[in-house]
Amino acid sequence: MSKTLEKGINILTLFTEEKPSWRLDELANVTDIPKPTLHRFLKTFTDLGVLKRPYVQSGSQLVLSDHYLLGNKLIELGAIASNSIEIRSLAMPYMKMLQQKFDLAVQLIMIDETDGLYIEKIESLKPVLLYTRVGRRAPLYAGACSRIILSFQSEEKINNVLQKPRKKYASGTPVTDKEIHEHIEFGKTNGYAYSVSELEEGTVSIAVPIFGSNREVEYSISIAGIESLLPKEKIDIFLEGLWSTAASISAELGYSMPYPYGL
Repeated sequence: MSKTLEKGINILTLFTEEKPSWRLDELANVTDIPKPTLHRFLKTFTDLGVLKRPYVQSGSQLVLSDHYLLGNKLIELGAIASNSIEIRSLAMPYMKMLQQKFDLAVQLIMIDETDGLYIEKIESLKPVLLYTRVGRRAPLYAGACSRIILSFQSEEKINNVLQKPRKKYASGTPVTDKEIHEHIEFGKTNGYAYSVSELEEGTVSIAVPIFGSNREVEYSISIAGIESLLPKEKIDIFLEGLWSTAASISAELGYSMPYPYGL
């Protein structure tokens, strides 16, 4: 691990329930990091929202405190981690059944800002080189698993995604506004996304949305493999199993409406 990164992580681990706030001089005494170097760490963390300095009353004015606290960015990351652990636990039995049914890789993905984040995966007994692995990201416009989530986002969220630079990962990656909007509309209307050679050449993925208790789509589930195993003309064979699995996981998450596709 980079020594600089290690020092930064060590600073953050000092913030505990027993000691939630620190001054610069206190941290310098505990860490033996020179104050100028430590100040740069703290400024970077504060700029990123990882740490914060609250305002305090000084006479008739509000001034920045000399104490540092954990920032809202860590609260957001903690919520993401907590949610991903919960859904992985809930989804795993259904993912295993889906993998056994089709003997294809099964993937679980969640939205994270303008990306999709792969949080769980079960490999096929016939392994295929896929773009995906747990912890890897893909932009929401590329790949069936990410794009089916994008299909159910607000116009503002879609516009935020489209404002980002786009990368051509493989021959089938959609990169124009027209292509992406067509895929988004198709996904919402039909309840699935189908991708060919979008993130890895020669691979195919079919994904469907998972609905949460708030009726929003923050997760999706997909199966993936080579094109000969997932031909588009036989997609109906796979969709019923995917929709049934997504409906079960959605219900586990507290979605109380009938699953809107295929059942």
